[in-house]
Amino acid sequence: MFAALLRCASLWAASLLAVWAWDAPAQLYAAQPAYGADLSAMIAHVRVQHPDVATAALETDMAAARASAADSLPDPNFITEFNNNTWRGSAWSDQSSNRKYMVEQTFPLGGKRELRRSVATADRDEADSRRRSIAEDLVLRVKTVQAQRYATISSLRLLHDQHALLSRVIDAADRAYAQGRTGQDASLMARLNLSRHEVEIVRLEGEQRRLDARLAGLLGQSTVVELAPPLAFAPIPPLDGLNADSLLVLARERSPDLAQQETRIARGEQQRKLADSEWIPDVSLGARIVEESFQARAYEGVVSFNIPLRWGLRDAKRSEAVSETSAARMKRSSIELDLIARLRESLAALTAQRRIEALLSSQALPQARATTDAAMRGLEQGSGQITDVLLAQSRLREIEMERVKVQAEQRMTLAEIERAVGGEL
Repeated sequence: MFAALLRCASLWAASLLAVWAWDAPAQLYAAQPAYGADLSAMIAHVRVQHPDVATAALETDMAAARASAADSLPDPNFITEFNNNTWRGSAWSDQSSNRKYMVEQTFPLGGKRELRRSVATADRDEADSRRRSIAEDLVLRVKTVQAQRYATISSLRLLHDQHALLSRVIDAADRAYAQGRTGQDASLMARLNLSRHEVEIVRLEGEQRRLDARLAGLLGQSTVVELAPPLAFAPIPPLDGLNADSLLVLARERSPDLAQQETRIARGEQQRKLADSEWIPDVSLGARIVEESFQARAYEGVVSFNIPLRWGLRDAKRSEAVSETSAARMKRSSIELDLIARLRESLAALTAQRRIEALLSSQALPQARATTDAAMRGLEQGSGQITDVLLAQSRLREIEMERVKVQAEQRMTLAEIERAVGGEL
């Protein structure tokens, strides 16, 4: 009896454990934000895991590996000399032959090792700035597509709501026609508007699928995945007190494009100094053992240095470094001018877009809704006209769609500003 009860308890516990194990992954998955809905998660993903960013990161690692050994000494040389004044067929077997063994090490002078390391470090920094620039370009595209996705979904939601309203208009028009209060043209006009809504819905559904495919590609998805709809428009941070000059100061600190040119300028300066230091000879120190009859007879020290006679080669390297530095400075000035122009343009556009949204939300939209509701009540009570309802509804749809469009444009403009300054505001 006790054994039977023990077996039943064991089976009950095993069943409970199996049910928990089956439901636990689902609960954990349900706690995770849906893929494609959370903008911050997608931004974090593309900054690290996108193939283009990963490739640039590996190139940065390659440059860092080169920089870690850029100031290393060259390999030493081992030199052996045989001297036999009385040849007897074998230099090694002759007891009177002399053999010399020497180890020689070259030491660059004039700070060449430190300069080579500085040049390699600048290459590493430039590669890292290039990686950041690629990541920020991808983030801009993700933010833009996500804003377009939410605008498309919001427009679809508005069209579905108005689709239901048009169905009410058609029912009212049919009743009015049956009662002889209106002609059949009103009902036909309402059905025509309904057909146009259905065409617009199909177009926006296709646009949504197109944007989903683009976003999946930006996220590095090689297979077809179903993306969740966005939760909402990305919030806009308070921009009070920001102007083009303050944003330019921020861009000078954070922009990867400007940082890339700064590293090129630094590399050109170090390369010029390295070319100047090539006129300083490198010294080689060596130690030699003289062996006779398999016994060490003498020790010698050797000092040698190269003679820098190739004037054209060194002058060419210096001219190349100077030209590279000047080109980087000019490119940096060009990027900075472009940045200030883009920031002023984007700030002006963002200011106008925010004012337009405020006017639409506070004035135009409430008035259009009130007009549509009044026209619809009049139609249902038998005192209104179908054309008035359709016209009011068309104006309401235009204003609602315009507000959604302006909201999306604000997010895309803000994304361009954040790309210019090199990060989120």
